[in-house]
Amino acid sequence: MCGRFVQTPIKAKGSFAFPELVGDLLAMPSSYNLAPTQRASVLLDRGTGLQLTRLSWGLLPFWAKAKSLQSSTINARIETVATKPAFRSAFKKRRCLVPMAGYYEWSVSAEDGKKDPWFIHASEPLWAAGLWEETSPLMDADNLGTFTVITGDSSGVSADIHDRMPVWLRLDLAETWITSDPDDAMAMLLASEPPSMEAYRVSRAVNSPRNNRDDLLQPVA
Repeated sequence: MCGRFVQTPIKAKGSFAFPELVGDLLAMPSSYNLAPTQRASVLLDRGTGLQLTRLSWGLLPFWAKAKSLQSSTINARIETVATKPAFRSAFKKRRCLVPMAGYYEWSVSAEDGKKDPWFIHASEPLWAAGLWEETSPLMDADNLGTFTVITGDSSGVSADIHDRMPVWLRLDLAETWITSDPDDAMAMLLASEPPSMEAYRVSRAVNSPRNNRDDLLQPVA
């Protein structure tokens, strides 16, 4: 799964597949420990072209009766994303990309049995496949919508820590991913290849979502 991730302004020139987004990507707020229900920057299209929008993490479909549903919809499994009631409508017509500087997973320490967080990242910004929904009456008046991150089987260094990871897509595929029919979108997910990634252990301060500062990314021995 993906239960915490990091967003920072995107400055790498190679990531700017869309010139009109350069300013928004550079101005993206930094968050070093994004947790469920918090707002994050999401790349989507509301019918007027690609835009970077702040949405709440944890997808709420139109029929949701309680905001608490968000706790179980932060991730959508690739195996069921097209058929599960919470996600199937969004998968048909509301797909997005979620930029990440990296994300966290946990392992159990052999020394004290407590959970150790690991920061998993690549040399370039990562773009996780996701889904989004318009705002819900259950949300605050200024909320612009909700989103979820699609996950699949882990590979590479991530597989040593957890059996699931986000499904990664290239930024230059954003428009195709968002506008394709559901069958082609699923084919893109199944054909996706994760970039080369690295992982290192970080402070247990990450375990509390109240902690959100840049030194959380520092490796620990």
